[in-house]
Formats: sequence, C-alpha cells, structure tokens
Amino acid sequence: MAFRVIVFGSKDTVRSLQAAGMTGGALQFIAAGPSAQGLQALQSEQLNAVVLHLPTAETSPQQLCEQIRAVSSLPLVVMADEPDADTVVQVLKWGADECLSSSLSAREIVTHVRAQIRRAIQYVPLTEPPEQLQVGLLAIDVPSHQATLQDKPLKLTPREFDLLAYLARHTGRVVRREEIIAEVWREQLSPSSRSLDVHIGRLRGKIEPDPRNPQLLITVPGVGYRLVAP
Repeated sequence: MAFRVIVFGSKDTVRSLQAAGMTGGALQFIAAGPSAQGLQALQSEQLNAVVLHLPTAETSPQQLCEQIRAVSSLPLVVMADEPDADTVVQVLKWGADECLSSSLSAREIVTHVRAQIRRAIQYVPLTEPPEQLQVGLLAIDVPSHQATLQDKPLKLTPREFDLLAYLARHTGRVVRREEIIAEVWREQLSPSSRSLDVHIGRLRGKIEPDPRNPQLLITVPGVGYRLVAP
C-alpha cells in the first residue's frame, strides 16, 4: 500500500525524501507548492501525513502550522535547522506531532514519517463517540465524517466537522471557549487565539439561514457557544 505525504518545503527537500521513501515500501512525497495551494490540497486530496520544512518564506512558521492544523488532523512532522529544546517545544505547541533536525538523513526522516503514519492508522480511541448526532434538521454521521442540513451535504473542513460534532454532543449546553480549545484543538491554541472565532463564523455561514442573526449556533458573551435545536 502506497502512502502519500505532502511536503511544505523546497524541491530539493521533496526530491531527497522521495528517493528515500521509495525504499522499504512505497511512500510518495509530493510538493505542496505555495502555502495556499498546499492547504487546499489538504482538504481535497487523499493524504496520509504532512511534512513542513522550516523556515518558510511565505508566512511565519507558527501561522503555517496553525493553518495546517485548522484544516487537517493528519500527522505533522516539522523539519528545522538544528532545533534547540525551546524550538522543539514551540513547534509542538503549534500543533506538530514531531520536530526533527533537517541535518538528519532523508532515510531517518522518512522512518519517522512512517512511524507517525503507522501510529495514526493503528490508534483506536478508548471510547467511541455516538455514531449519529441529530440537532433539529442537522444530522452528523461521526464515523463517515459527514454532516447534512435538511438532507443536503455540508462541505466542512476536518476542523469545522470536529467543532460541529463536539457542540452537537452537548446540544443546548453552553460550552466554554477553554473547553472547546482543549477538546477540539487539543490545547494547540492559546485561549486568546482568534482561530476559534473564525471557525465559528465559517460554520454559521454553512448552517445558518442568516449568519448575521444566528439561530442555531449562539454566542454566550464572555463564556462560549451553544448549539440549539430550533
């Protein structure tokens, strides 16, 4: 079975990883291209992992990590030039699963990527969430990662789906911002981050008849959000 890994980095990085990836079992590394193009591919293509080679020219490393995490929960391996302990800690806080020195051989890096993919495939949660969630005319199928509104499919990013599913599990209850960040982002965001608000706005645009006057996804000022059945 061939696994596909998208690489945010130089062509030389992609070539060296690809050469090493074809040994010991097919592992295909593809270039992300410009950041926006790579982020779009994360949402539309069948991929198994992400490699990010720092530094990046287009945007800050933190911003790019957070953008990747906002649209994908795939294993994220970051390569950095001789990272010290502080750099490793920071990169992991941004949402990466592993931070490696780019001075490692391509073969070593590919081995780490393989291990991350293997863990992601083998991991099974101890407690399974409800398979079907229903909030009024909103239906959420957790195993298939699909949601519909009035039987019409919703086009949600992975993070939007996880956010909607978590709120649906607590329909009618006010869910605090800190709880959402801890459970949906796995504390990869700071409490002051605007990413949560951005995702709430995007969700409203997809489930509310009038996003400027929300009736389903309600803001409770200073506390958090509540999903209600009309």
